[in-house]
Amino acid sequence: MCCAGRSLHSENKRPSVSSPVNKRGSSLACLSQSAITTGRMRSMIKVMLIDDDVPVVEYLRKLVPWDALGLSVCAEAYSAAEALERFESVKPDILVTDIGLPDGNGIDLARRFRDARPALRVVFLTCHEDFQYVKEALRIDADDYVVKDELNPETFADTLRKAASRLALEQEQLERIAYKSDLERNRDVLLRQFFTELTGTGQPSAMLEHGRRLGIGWSDSNFAVGWFHLDAGDLAETYDRQRVELIRYAAYNIAAEVASDMRVTAFPFMDHRLWLIACDASADDATAELRRFAPLYQAKLAEFLKVRSYYFVEAESSDLPGLGALLHRARDRAEFEYFVDGAKGNMVRQATQGAARAGSEGLTAKWTEALAAGDRSLSHLYFSNIEQAIRETEREANGAKEKVLRCLQEASVRLGRSVPSGIHEDIDRSVRLEEAFRIVRWYADRLIQGNTSSSESSTDPDLKAINAFIYENMFRNVTSIDIARYLHLNPSYFSRYFKKLTGMNFTDHVHLIKMEEAKRLLAVGETAENTAYMLGYSDRAYFSKVFKKYTGLSPSEYKPRLQT
Repeated sequence: MCCAGRSLHSENKRPSVSSPVNKRGSSLACLSQSAITTGRMRSMIKVMLIDDDVPVVEYLRKLVPWDALGLSVCAEAYSAAEALERFESVKPDILVTDIGLPDGNGIDLARRFRDARPALRVVFLTCHEDFQYVKEALRIDADDYVVKDELNPETFADTLRKAASRLALEQEQLERIAYKSDLERNRDVLLRQFFTELTGTGQPSAMLEHGRRLGIGWSDSNFAVGWFHLDAGDLAETYDRQRVELIRYAAYNIAAEVASDMRVTAFPFMDHRLWLIACDASADDATAELRRFAPLYQAKLAEFLKVRSYYFVEAESSDLPGLGALLHRARDRAEFEYFVDGAKGNMVRQATQGAARAGSEGLTAKWTEALAAGDRSLSHLYFSNIEQAIRETEREANGAKEKVLRCLQEASVRLGRSVPSGIHEDIDRSVRLEEAFRIVRWYADRLIQGNTSSSESSTDPDLKAINAFIYENMFRNVTSIDIARYLHLNPSYFSRYFKKLTGMNFTDHVHLIKMEEAKRLLAVGETAENTAYMLGYSDRAYFSKVFKKYTGLSPSEYKPRLQT
């Protein structure tokens, strides 16, 4: 072989291979002390030596203290064919190869091995200084290109150390990428575990460290907490039940996006609640941050997911050791707001004498009869009165939930059905009484869905939504402003649109629907007084006047006609 020229280390002239150096001196001892080790490299780094000159391979074996450097020679080869045969079985981390082999090119061989093991580090030994070889070596990202005439223990050890360092660095980067990938893939589970840890009595320093590993950098000492809850009845009405968890996941992603510009951490849904924790130097600022977050997030949920949501922000704050107790208090607060009207924000417990007199038990029987008959509108009417009776008689959230469930169970038993466990869970975890009622109405509609008329399916979708709102609120005085707000429309625009859609004004449409229901109620034996109440008319005389306007008869004149 022709040996000539410079290496990448050409500034240091070294003895040739034919003059082995035995004096390794203090500099090599220093290299040995700084052996290439890393906590991530669990075993010795494997090196494969390739050269067609056997004395060169033997010289390389003796040139450096491999063990002290954290390296081991795992294989030797004296041709390209032998190297190809042995490479897969030994799987080296570092390849030290001659460029000029009798049956091939060391650069081509290294390129082939790099394709099989991208993390492989490569060191070229050669007698050639040809610039083309240097370019090819650089092109495949070789760690060094060393001329054999200039080899010595320090140079070779330094070359190996550089290759091993790059190997360790790349492995660390790969592990970091893998860790981040695992973290993102399992982030929901890890965040739930972290939240569970926060509700306990763990060491604050351990909690902070756990949070930091999840990318939660809490550096201040005051914490405020709150939670969000998606209306389960709305979810059931808007989405297939099998997709509800997917919708909750979407809601969590929206929360994380809104919180990204704020000092708020959102945790995935647990027990149907999305939890929020704000951290700030000031207790007031932490609470204010949550109160700023809440309406922004609620608006996003309404815009993108089209569902009602309820939220609570705990008025108190705490330091990290007291965070667990604060979270427990916030969880229990829902019981005190169970009877709050989500739309109006006030307590709703009033019921008229009609509902109180009828009682939920008697109304349940009538409601069940309407369900059995497949009469959706009548079932909504009776259930509206059941709602009012429960509001009147119950004072505790658990008692109200039990009564709603018992009412649903009684109806299901009479109809020969069983209440799905998911419905039980949704009612038990509801945070507003109106939500529990909405769940029941949705389930009742599913019970009688097979009996709905084909004419309803052909109704204009907008009119169908409007009528559904009227039936759902049959016991109230529904105005065009109410329905416009429900549809997120301007009231004036809605009035013009409705007149164009139906050819009549909205008030007449509501009265017509209610009078049809009034005739049905009178036909099943309800008094005019109870019928007026059930349809949202507070004045019986006014109800009689409206009834006569749209039917041509007063209620007292209409009832005898039914008998004949």
